Amino acid sequence: MTYWVYWILIILSFVCLFYVIAYSREINVTTCRLASQILQDNTRVCVYVGANYTQWNEYVPIDAGECPREIKCKYRPNEKPFTLKNVIKSIKDSFK
Repeated sequence: MTYWVYWILIILSFVCLFYVIAYSREINVTTCRLASQILQDNTRVCVYVGANYTQWNEYVPIDAGECPREIKCKYRPNEKPFTLKNVIKSIKDSFK
């Protein structure tokens, strides 16, 4: 009879461990909103901005459609100051 109690405690501790792991991954994610779209050859570059100057770029084929308005992206706070003009210029330079 006591074996069942031990098995239940073991299963409960694994469930708690998986919950903590899943919750800790969500802490490093923020909502990024679409700032700009750039078309280069057969690629659409979606530029996103999130909390505390978090910047994120997605490279998508043109035939995949429009960029989503919001995505979940990795939280990278306090990167160098964000100006949309500088980001677009650096993306265009990377295609040259």
